[in-house]
Amino acid sequence: MEESFSASDAATGEEVEMDLPRNEVLTDAEVGCSDLPVVNATSPDVGIYIARPSSLLRSLDDITDGLLDQDQETLSERVAILEKKVQLQGDEIVCLKSALADVIRKLNQVQESGKVLQNNILPSKPAFKSASRRGEKKAVHLSPVESIHSAPHRSTTPPARTSPSHKANNANLKKWSSLSTTTELNDGNVKPFRAKPVYYGKLPSLSINLYGSASCLSSNRLPACPSRKLKSKTTEQKYCAGSPTRAEKAKPPPQTLSDFKKWFQPSSKEPFWNLDEGYLKIYLRGRPINLYAPSNVTDFSTTKTVEPPSEKLQLEWVYGYRGRDCRSNLHYLPTGEIVYFIAATVVLYNVEEEMQRHYLGHTDDVKCLTVHPDKIRIATGQVAGHDRREGRAQNLAALKIQRKRMPLSQTLPHIRIWESVRLTTLMVIGIGDFERAVCCLSFSKLDGGQHLVAVDEANEHVISVWDISKEKAHKVTETKSSTETVLSAEFHPSEKNTIVTCGKSHISFWTLESGALTKKMGIFDKHEKPKYILCLAFADNGDVLSGDSNGNIFVWCKGGNRISQAILGAHEGGVFSLCVLKNGLLLSGGGKDRRIVEWDGNSYKQTGNLTEIPEQFGPVRTLSQGKGNLILVGTTRNCILQGTVYLKFNPIVQGHTDELWALYPHPTQNQFLTCGYDKHVYLWDSLSHTVVWSKEVNESAHCCCFHPDGHLVVIGTQTGRWLVLDLTTREIITTHCDGSEQIECVRFSPDGNFLAVGSRDNSIYIHHVSESGSKYSRIGKCTGHSSFITHIDWSVNSQYIQSNSGDYEVLFWTASTCKQLISPNAIRELEWQTSTCTLTFNLAGIWPEGADGTDINASCRSNSVKQLAATADDFGKVNLYKYPCSQPSAKSHTYGGHSSHVTNVAFLHDDSRLISVGGKDMAILEWSVI
Repeated sequence: MEESFSASDAATGEEVEMDLPRNEVLTDAEVGCSDLPVVNATSPDVGIYIARPSSLLRSLDDITDGLLDQDQETLSERVAILEKKVQLQGDEIVCLKSALADVIRKLNQVQESGKVLQNNILPSKPAFKSASRRGEKKAVHLSPVESIHSAPHRSTTPPARTSPSHKANNANLKKWSSLSTTTELNDGNVKPFRAKPVYYGKLPSLSINLYGSASCLSSNRLPACPSRKLKSKTTEQKYCAGSPTRAEKAKPPPQTLSDFKKWFQPSSKEPFWNLDEGYLKIYLRGRPINLYAPSNVTDFSTTKTVEPPSEKLQLEWVYGYRGRDCRSNLHYLPTGEIVYFIAATVVLYNVEEEMQRHYLGHTDDVKCLTVHPDKIRIATGQVAGHDRREGRAQNLAALKIQRKRMPLSQTLPHIRIWESVRLTTLMVIGIGDFERAVCCLSFSKLDGGQHLVAVDEANEHVISVWDISKEKAHKVTETKSSTETVLSAEFHPSEKNTIVTCGKSHISFWTLESGALTKKMGIFDKHEKPKYILCLAFADNGDVLSGDSNGNIFVWCKGGNRISQAILGAHEGGVFSLCVLKNGLLLSGGGKDRRIVEWDGNSYKQTGNLTEIPEQFGPVRTLSQGKGNLILVGTTRNCILQGTVYLKFNPIVQGHTDELWALYPHPTQNQFLTCGYDKHVYLWDSLSHTVVWSKEVNESAHCCCFHPDGHLVVIGTQTGRWLVLDLTTREIITTHCDGSEQIECVRFSPDGNFLAVGSRDNSIYIHHVSESGSKYSRIGKCTGHSSFITHIDWSVNSQYIQSNSGDYEVLFWTASTCKQLISPNAIRELEWQTSTCTLTFNLAGIWPEGADGTDINASCRSNSVKQLAATADDFGKVNLYKYPCSQPSAKSHTYGGHSSHVTNVAFLHDDSRLISVGGKDMAILEWSVI
């Protein structure tokens, strides 16, 4: 079956019915104009010619088609110009908002230096929403000590509820927690009580939009809040909406536009330093959080600018490989390096010299890779960015944060062509042309690599051909490839302008001629049509070879679309990869049987040489010619092996195969431990960049921690169980269970006598450790958090704990009694062994303006000098700050390489390196501190 596409057809993907001429004349009845008179041009009484309505319609159609074609040619350019203008306008708006906020802040400082009305306290948010509600009376509802819940940031399941008895007992304990006692109006999460409304006199009503402009509407009465006395066990305090503590001064009602701006300033959610109480108030997702400062902090300003540290990070090593869901992504270069990718990083690894280089031009997951015939240029394609795939930018603040980190154009799927010597980008093509991801790439062979074929992973799987011979690449043509999945697209190495694609239930042979693609579908004749054509290869004589999900290898003769020879049952299960070696032999890699079989390149008979990949490394994903007679094998378990079919294959790259959260450095050696949802534990050596050992624990692991002596490690799982593993014997010493929900974090005390286990059931379980870590007895349970535990830190003296939760609380505990500390003065003098809690005064500056509380997943502090702090965020970035980092919106060095959310970071014991792990990308990145 043959389908032809003209240049215009390729742009639309629509077939033209050839038996219907485009200039067909419509009748009067068809156009609804049969009643109109028609004057003959030959009539002697009339000197003009009046065309029939059908002729007019044809002329209008021709004009319209011409205008549409002309408009289509300039559409992309105009859209790009508009996007640039919108981005520039957005930057101008941000500057205007920043300037307005600065003016309001200064006006507020001037006002606070004057007299204030002590008896008139306004609520924190005005309640006028429209002119129609100007005279409506409203009651003010307050609940000063209730916790405000938030959605958890690591799971879509809601946090477990605390029992009613816990809520009653914890109400007084939480009067000194991270959440301010301010309660915003109309907050559906707060239980209200009634208060008598009090009103000021008439005030001018103002309308303020998001960009800071204001306009007068009419006079209005604004409600005020009377002070109420709320008793606790220890003291009696006055609370009111808009006045979270008694130390904050009341503000008079606004009388003018200037006064209104001053009065409205607290709603801007800017950081606020309370000198009297010694705490810094920040806002996450619009909620106030009080972070109490150490006693030695006396001179603090929220407007001070903190520069990034003099130290920087340099990517030294990348652990892992993306073989689970990608194909044909492993190649050998003449430089002696193998090139592959994981996350947003392309790795060039010289196995003999044990050295890596990295191309870091991509902003998100790399999905495909191909090498130019000159063996220098490389093309890689990436997926759409986070905000395009997952709709991560839910509000203007989050969108602004992302745009600061990454321009809009870089979040779109695109192709990068770069050279492998200096790792410089030569051209970026396809921005705005791909919808979801670039899943297949291939350079042309016979014309010296002047063309590049690409396939979009969107529903229509559009195939496009690009001319890259000039300085600026341009698209030659594109058309719909298939409604089914496309797994491979390759230029034929010995047949000019021929492209072969394959995928679900199809193999297609394309011819590029006169700027258009013509397709011939592969015909299987008497053979059963497989569900998937999984891979392609080209024999030396020009035959096309395909491997399918039924375990068969089909030979398609050169220039045709029919099967000339069939190798049935070549593998048990699917044939995942085919590779024609330099000597003409053919290798096939099996999925289910994990075998690599050697075939004669002419007769396609087995030579008798075969080998089987060990089960721990997984089925074969891709095969590639290595150095000399060596073969490179990429597996579905994200490993790369090297060897021959005559000898065994050895792993040169290993990695996790499922989401990764758990990371902890060895306390005395240059090693670190990771474990993930793939139920595997790896101990890595940061100097040799190898796996010391690995072990399967039969449960998905979420967190881990070394004992201070370094001889054992605790691993927390998703089922509520935690395991103690001996590093010498690699055996599990003991197993315990704390609750039935996921263990979020585990931490040994500095002296090794206590273990704190933070659970998703909102509790922290404290255990006493004895017999060198082989025996554990539970002391008690710390209850008081209203959401799941996210981070735990021990004090240096091993007596106290600070903890964060999913609803942005910071609470403190006495470990031996499991009681909550409610006095700020009892904590100010404490020194903390680690800084994994992301919500503390010393790390207040890591939260950018507009952060929603889930953007930062982990933090750590350098161990010896304690001058550096690092964070892992949801934008795939690792950030390096000065420590302490208490100034709001402190500046940092930001580094890419990950594609998914970065879930954890940790400095090694000597602070020489920083380790970061990705979540969905399963990558482990080792950074040198320079």
